[in-house]
Amino acid sequence: MSIEYVPNNEDDDAFLDTLETEKVLCLTKYEALYLSDSMTLLMEHTPEMGKVHVPTRQLVHQALIPVPLYLIQKIGLAVLETCDPENETQLANIEVSIADLFLLRECCQSFIRVNQELVGYNLLRKVYTLLLEDSILEETERSFINDLTAGIDLSPLSNEEKLKNKKDLES
Repeated sequence: MSIEYVPNNEDDDAFLDTLETEKVLCLTKYEALYLSDSMTLLMEHTPEMGKVHVPTRQLVHQALIPVPLYLIQKIGLAVLETCDPENETQLANIEVSIADLFLLRECCQSFIRVNQELVGYNLLRKVYTLLLEDSILEETERSFINDLTAGIDLSPLSNEEKLKNKKDLES
């Protein structure tokens, strides 16, 4: 007996649509700088016989994640915005897709600190919050409903018990 994967195009299409969903990520100055330092440009090359392609940056001990040009541009704009002397909050909001968030997650290392700011940890929390916010909302709603219905017996009653309860209420 063999088990075979049969692709479900409807599920694949729904997943691809989900990856394109846009979210807003708020970055601090140090988070934007950290992300910028953690990325390298993903260059797509046409394979040619006998040629070897190397990353855009030389490999270093720090993990560099290859990302598309548009994502480097978004992070670059966030760096410029957060470093602008007229921006008193030193914050920048950027729109990123779910797919982008998965790439950004790869850049985050929870132990990284910059000027006492827990940059890696904070970024991971922000990224996961955006990635999982639908699940978090469902859990919050479920918890709210459970709190509201605490003490209410929701177990199904037999017909005899329903009739008895109805008679008790009428008397």
